[in-house]
Amino acid sequence: MLIEPFHQDTIQDIAFNQNCSRFAIASSDQTLRILNKVDGKWEKSSEFKFSCSIAWKVKWADPKFGQLIAISSQSKAIQICEEKKQYQENLNGQKQIITLWKQRSLTLEKSELIADIYFGSKSNGLLLVIAYVDGIVQVHRAYENNQFRLEGEEITIMPYGIRALSWNQAPSDKDMSIFAGNDEKSRYLKLKHDNYNLQRIKTLSIWVLSHETQKLTFTKFFEFDEEKTVYDAQWANQNGKTYHQIAFATQEGAKIWQFRFIGESQVEKQNLILINLDSSPSCLPYRVQLNSLANLLTVSYELIANDEQQQTTTRDVKVFQLLNGNWIIKTITPEPNLIKDIQSLLSLPSVQLIQ
Repeated sequence: MLIEPFHQDTIQDIAFNQNCSRFAIASSDQTLRILNKVDGKWEKSSEFKFSCSIAWKVKWADPKFGQLIAISSQSKAIQICEEKKQYQENLNGQKQIITLWKQRSLTLEKSELIADIYFGSKSNGLLLVIAYVDGIVQVHRAYENNQFRLEGEEITIMPYGIRALSWNQAPSDKDMSIFAGNDEKSRYLKLKHDNYNLQRIKTLSIWVLSHETQKLTFTKFFEFDEEKTVYDAQWANQNGKTYHQIAFATQEGAKIWQFRFIGESQVEKQNLILINLDSSPSCLPYRVQLNSLANLLTVSYELIANDEQQQTTTRDVKVFQLLNGNWIIKTITPEPNLIKDIQSLLSLPSVQLIQ
């Protein structure tokens, strides 16, 4: 289904709410648009300007806390947008419901670029987890009138930088998040520390959010056997399955880990699914997205072509469908010539990365 391009500039991120009845589109034109699904069709319901600069990530909170959206930007700021409905009289004196989006900025003392954001699970109240490109994570808690404040201290999750995070939404499990990071060849810390001693690390790991001395903090729970940069990761909805799934994008292609928890402290890896692997350095996946049933997987690829005069970078979006236990390509959508005469976005250091 094609949706009318409401934006006048590059779309930076798209985020669905938890039941996939609404989604938000953030663009470089500093506009956020909300679309609702009505009778099987997507219709624009709201549109407003946000005060921060070009949006980088957009995320919805659990509907238990209302219609709440967080936007992170290139200006190292976060905007919190909350939907409010109120009655207003029209010219005929009739009352009608209008929708307003109340905005507030989250003050951040840290000066690093933000890699990803995510609202935490509802068991610990309304939390916003912020991951920075230098590998540091902060947890912010909402207080009165959804004013967020830093909870506890900063935690180092990935020493060579974080690319993405995703939350485990299963209500019966502990509060857990998956973090994806850079490998030992990351140039980010080399830019900051000339004599930094690079070490081999795991780049995909599960961390548990827990209370320590009355404060929330993350503790490492499990590391997967991944040592190359993981550009994106998503923890799939469990949907009654006895196991969990995490989809992620690496230099080798898209993959899915299937695993289950044993007791309180162990993980049993069950299966590693390799999807459309391509070891060519000119074909790099950078974004993965599973649908709510975890039977459709969208993978965004960056394709680099060189000729005698210029380097051209294009992007393809491939949709895979799970059929009889196998992931089969359903559609391929080319996005030609989005970037010309520049380096690949994925070849840049994390501090400069703009998807």
